[in-house]
Amino acid sequence: MEGTTKIVSQTHPKGELEAAPGQLIYIRICKALLRLIPSTVATNTSITPEAPGHLYLIEGTYEDIQRFAGTTVDWIIRVAHLLCDPLGEGQVYTHTTGTSSDWYSLDRTSNWRQVVQGDPLLPGIYEFESLAGPILLSKICQREMHSMTSLGQKDISATFGQHINLREGAACAVTEMTASLIASRLIPKRMGSDGAKDVAAKFSGPEAALDIHTFDPRIGILLFSPLYPLVDHYKLGFYHVQDNNYILHNFDNPDMTIIGLPRVGILENIPLPDLHLHPLTLIARNPVAPMPPPGIFNWHYMQCVIELFGTPQYKKFPNIKYFIHPFNTAADIADDEYMYEDDDETEPPYPSYRFDRYLAEQGRRQMALERHEEMVQWSSGIPHGNFESPSE
Repeated sequence: MEGTTKIVSQTHPKGELEAAPGQLIYIRICKALLRLIPSTVATNTSITPEAPGHLYLIEGTYEDIQRFAGTTVDWIIRVAHLLCDPLGEGQVYTHTTGTSSDWYSLDRTSNWRQVVQGDPLLPGIYEFESLAGPILLSKICQREMHSMTSLGQKDISATFGQHINLREGAACAVTEMTASLIASRLIPKRMGSDGAKDVAAKFSGPEAALDIHTFDPRIGILLFSPLYPLVDHYKLGFYHVQDNNYILHNFDNPDMTIIGLPRVGILENIPLPDLHLHPLTLIARNPVAPMPPPGIFNWHYMQCVIELFGTPQYKKFPNIKYFIHPFNTAADIADDEYMYEDDDETEPPYPSYRFDRYLAEQGRRQMALERHEEMVQWSSGIPHGNFESPSE
């Protein structure tokens, strides 16, 4: 059938299964298995017990999710764990008959099957079940404002950037470019040290969280400036493969190049690799500070997924958002805008602004070099001798 993908399931063979364009994929959990997130004094949100049924966490078309997942359910299993139990051993189930519409309001039955890595990705509902008891959902930190650095934090902010710069050899971790760099944060400063510790504990383990703090180099990475807003706004994620190997997932313009700019204008004729699905190995070039652990990258990647595929039910779940510390000193430059060349703009007027400035500066240098060479060539043709200065 034209426009469909035909796959034979390896674990539940019932002939050919079809994934027609426009069909949906969901990740959900049973509300009865949820632990409600405790209220805080800062949020002061009242919580009422959830009614029976399901909480839908992720929703997307088969085509959109396949762009990140490929042809297997491995991505679904990974994302379900990140949302529900990052370090746990939960299981994911899906229906073997009917469509997502048929099962949307129905409970799972014995006809559902557990999916395992390598199973084909198909449209439908995927339900997560924890093996460790009630589920405490992973929290969200949406990009609602830009953190600014107070005067009292200037020194430690500069140290944060310098350590990241030294660790990565003064080169972008993605492109290896050495100009127009920003020490970017995977965990926003506005979450504070408590938020950073919470992320590290849940995604890397309690020991990893012991000395994590707001200005810890283990929550930052050095990037070429056009890549910075993509990471900061959860448009570019680092999908962990194994050890220190990652694959970049671009949640923004699909035509984005590896330098964080779309393939338009002069870039149309430059053979730059695509940003999406670009493989990456992250290694500290200097032992001054370790690289962020996979758990920190996993948390940031989860925020990217939620930003694009998260349901309103999930985003409005009581106390699901981290408490945000206010930073009102807008006159001071933000430490997550710490730059090694161009540090006089806290919010560029457009994403490629700094890159354009970099290109303009390179153009000015080239013009100056050419003028110098012309002057040398011109002066070499002047005969040597004594010349009188013109009278004033």
